[in-house]
Amino acid sequence: MPAYNTYPQLNPQITAPYNTYPQLNQQMAVPLQQPQQNQSGLMTIMVGSEEEMMNYPVAAGVTVLLISFNLGKFWLKSTSTNGVPQQPRIFTFDEKTAVQQTPQTVTREEFESLNSKIDKLLAELGGSDGKQ
Repeated sequence: MPAYNTYPQLNPQITAPYNTYPQLNQQMAVPLQQPQQNQSGLMTIMVGSEEEMMNYPVAAGVTVLLISFNLGKFWLKSTSTNGVPQQPRIFTFDEKTAVQQTPQTVTREEFESLNSKIDKLLAELGGSDGKQ
C-alpha cells in the first residue's frame, strides 16, 4: 500500500494539482509598523533620548514630530524638498494648572452704595423699592 502524504504542499514529489499550494518555506512579507500620523499630517515618533532624535532619518520634504515623555520635550524635525536637513525645533512640556480665583470681598460701604443705587433706579423706573 503506497504511503500518501496528507499534506501535499510538504511533499515536493507530488505534482499538479497539488503544486498550486504555497510552499511553507516561502517567506511571507510582514508589513512594517508605520509611524502614527495625526490630523495635521505630521508623523509622530516616540524617542527615548536626544541622540535617538538626532539619528532619526527624515525623508525629503517631510516634517516629523518626535516626542520624549521621559525628557519632557518634543522636536519638530524636517528636511527641505531637496533633502537638506533643517535645524530641529525644540519644545518643552509645561504643565498648566487651573487658576484658583480668590473670592472678591466687598466692604459694607460698597454694598450699601450699590444697594442705594439699585433702589434709586427702581424708583425711577416705577418698580418696587423692596418694601412691602
